[in-house]
Amino acid sequence: MKHTFYQVFKKPFFGRFMKPWRWPEGIEQSQWQPRHVTSESGATLSTLMALAHTSTAKGAVLMVHPMGTIAKGFWLKHGHAELLRQAGYHVMVFDLNGFGESTSTTMDYPLDVLAAGDLLQAEFPDLPIAVLGASMGASMSVCAMSHATHPFKAAVIEAAFPTLLHFWSRYPIPKLGIQFSKLLYPKGERSLRPSLAAQNLVGSPEMLLIYGDDDIYTPIKDGKLLFNELQKKTATQFWQVKNAKHTLAYSAQPEQYATKVVSFLDDHLASKTNHSFTQHNAF
Repeated sequence: MKHTFYQVFKKPFFGRFMKPWRWPEGIEQSQWQPRHVTSESGATLSTLMALAHTSTAKGAVLMVHPMGTIAKGFWLKHGHAELLRQAGYHVMVFDLNGFGESTSTTMDYPLDVLAAGDLLQAEFPDLPIAVLGASMGASMSVCAMSHATHPFKAAVIEAAFPTLLHFWSRYPIPKLGIQFSKLLYPKGERSLRPSLAAQNLVGSPEMLLIYGDDDIYTPIKDGKLLFNELQKKTATQFWQVKNAKHTLAYSAQPEQYATKVVSFLDDHLASKTNHSFTQHNAF
């Protein structure tokens, strides 16, 4: 009954994006190994993992997708996953519940991020773990890092909204749904509020925030609101990307993005590696 309610409640928000998942064109599927993990949201999450292309790995990165029918395929299609693998990082992509191949349950998306992060850490227990998220995935990753058990040592957060209403206020029905949720289930709404999670951040993971100056959905001013909260709790960088639309910083400035993101991960993950790690047959 609970899940049925949420499936109805989700439709104005995500209904048009919850479609059967397909592999992006041109991706070598044999390099990606499927895994499934159960989230405390009640969902069975679909994940794909791939090893770094280098002989040793610096760490592992969980990639949390934005809204879209492509779901976890976003990171494969736009090249982020390959960038990190070439740079020496194992990667895992996954579908948030209700998207792609994952089952649909509640809107407790931070719990999905935690479940996937724990799975990645279990696969590579000797390596530090980071999270890279975009839009919805970025926002839910910030919320996940307010949980005491999160495994993340660093985070790259692109186009995160500070609150649900900052993103959804331009859409009348979702806006109304959020306003009702604040009255009927305030705890649930608060659990999905990145600006509040920033105040309760656990473990002080270093943050790189990325916002495009052509982003009409999560504009620079919204990013600054979240930045102001995060920097009170941890070392936080803010990168404003020229000519970048929503979630497309890598496409807009590929060389700068590669340098900025890989350098950030190298600084804050590679330094935390417990010992030299040689690739093994993890899959």
